[in-house]
Amino acid sequence: MKARTAPGRPALMLAAACLTLSVVACNARARPAGAPDPRKGTVITAEQIERSGARTVWEALRRLVPSTIFTETPRGEPARIRRRGPSTIELFEDMLIYVDNVRVGDVTVLDDIPARTVERILVLTGIEATTRYGTNAGDGVIEIFTRAH
Repeated sequence: MKARTAPGRPALMLAAACLTLSVVACNARARPAGAPDPRKGTVITAEQIERSGARTVWEALRRLVPSTIFTETPRGEPARIRRRGPSTIELFEDMLIYVDNVRVGDVTVLDDIPARTVERILVLTGIEATTRYGTNAGDGVIEIFTRAH
């Protein structure tokens, strides 16, 4: 191969080279067995709900889910749930709610579900939620799983 150069510039030639790495170092820690995976949302257990003293799911969420705005009507009824800070400019802003894998459109339902009937609550951030539920979940998702009777 002949190198071409502009007048007054040195000629450069590149050749492919193969490198073999003998050691690969990682800086990672193993998660203890049974520990929740932080990439899969925040899990609130039945034990945490019981310790909180909440009577309803609405109360449990207000007490146990940080960085979230819970808005009530003047009569004290649930009105909205949103994450702090803007999640998107154009898309749906309220967190989506699912109870036993069924989407709930009215947040007031959360005040009717007794806290003692909940097995666990999974709170997903906008990134985690849009991966599973699409762009309407840009502000996050709250998944509530009740105990089997």
